[in-house]
Amino acid sequence: MENIVKEIQECRKCGDLPKLACDSIKFGKSRVLVLGESPAKDGWIQSGRAFFNSSGKLQATGKVLNELLGTCGLSIDDINFTECCKCIISDRKSLRKCMANCKPILFAQLDAFDCDIILPMGQFPTEVILGEKINKLKDFVGREFLVDFGKTKKLVIPIYHTSPANPLCRKGNIPIFEKISKIINQ
Repeated sequence: MENIVKEIQECRKCGDLPKLACDSIKFGKSRVLVLGESPAKDGWIQSGRAFFNSSGKLQATGKVLNELLGTCGLSIDDINFTECCKCIISDRKSLRKCMANCKPILFAQLDAFDCDIILPMGQFPTEVILGEKINKLKDFVGREFLVDFGKTKKLVIPIYHTSPANPLCRKGNIPIFEKISKIINQ
């Protein structure tokens, strides 16, 4: 993992954007990894905890995710977390390009990481992981995909982004997390 961290810090494919300040994976005790889009400048880079702001308060997106994880007997503190993009993106128009630039690093990272289930949050992380442009996220959310990362294959189950701005953040994800709970408890 040290080589991957060094590669992230030295990468300039997207210009001189600020990079993740840590090893770029938040480690939890479960074998579930949640995959976000890109780091927010006021998010876990400053707080040191995924889904917490710099004041140490659980952000709205984290509150919804924490509630959903509860159906699996997990919490935010139990899961693993990383971002598709390793840069802090200020312009969402460049998100797809930056994610494509980071994909080799992300796949090396996920290949090396000890997890069984990856939950990409929303359209862009799902596109990166599955390697295809998505027109209707609902056609992919909740489905199971076995993705080859090189040395390992891992189960990928796309979820709706848990931002309260997304009308499906809770209601759309409940059946998915019930399914994930069954998979974890097999």
